[in-house]
Order: sequence, then structure tokens, then C-alpha cells
Amino acid sequence: METRGRMTIDAQGDALMIAGAIDEAAALHELVNRALAGRLVLDLAGVTFINSLGVRDWIRMQAAAQKAGIAVELRRVAEPLVHQLNMIIATRGNATVASFSAPYACDACGREESLLIDAFAHAGGLARMEPPPMACPECGAPMAFNDFPERYFSFLQP
Repeated sequence: METRGRMTIDAQGDALMIAGAIDEAAALHELVNRALAGRLVLDLAGVTFINSLGVRDWIRMQAAAQKAGIAVELRRVAEPLVHQLNMIIATRGNATVASFSAPYACDACGREESLLIDAFAHAGGLARMEPPPMACPECGAPMAFNDFPERYFSFLQP
């Protein structure tokens, strides 16, 4: 495992797992050199924060990958990054989002949780801004999407 400021990078299978805060110490553009067979897979479930300098570095990483002809795949994108992908179009680059976390709430038991959505399996509904149905992990009742779909899923639109 490698530590860069408040962020860690750990290779797991074909992916680099990024956890912690993406900030001025991240040096994300260097990750392009760790691509395998023309592909850079980032598991982002552990990202807790990204500041403006982290966003700038993220955009540089996307640009460097594109220039080098490297395909970027984002897995388990954490909510802080989803918000940036929605606000700043340049953060999307040419990356493919395979899965991401989204906020859900259970009216039956009151549980609120960030649940993982498979972007490929639910592509049709997400294109229509329809959140996939989710069952509460605590009580099994249907959960409600806890944001505005038009805003939250906009990063998936071409």
C-alpha cells in the first residue's frame, strides 16, 4: 500500500483502490503509468473527500490517460466523486463508470445508506433517470432514492 498525504493506493486484482482524501498531495496523473494492457481501473469506494486541488489533479489524470490512449474504468465511485462528476464536466474525461454509490432511505425503519448501483445492469433505467429499486439491508422493505434523479444521475449522460 502506498500513502500520498491523506490518500492511500492499494493494488487489488486488476484495480487500484483509492481511499481517503484526494487533495494537493494525490499526484493522480502518476497512476496512468500503472495502467495494465492499456486500461486503468480505479476502485473509488474508499474516497471520503476531494477538494478543488484534488479535482484539478483528477482532471489532469483523465487528460494524461486520454493522451496516452489508456481507457479509464471507474468502479464503486463514492458519493463525493459523484458530486464532482456532476458539477464539473471535465472530471468525467472519457472514463467509463461501471458502478457507483447512491443515497437511499428506508421509510419503514429510518435507515439511510449509500448503496452500490451497477451502471451497466441498470443502464436503461438510469438513462431515463429512474433509480433502481433497492431493498433495505436492515428490514428488507423497499428503499426510496434519497436525491433528485435528474441531478444525481446526470454524470451518466453523454
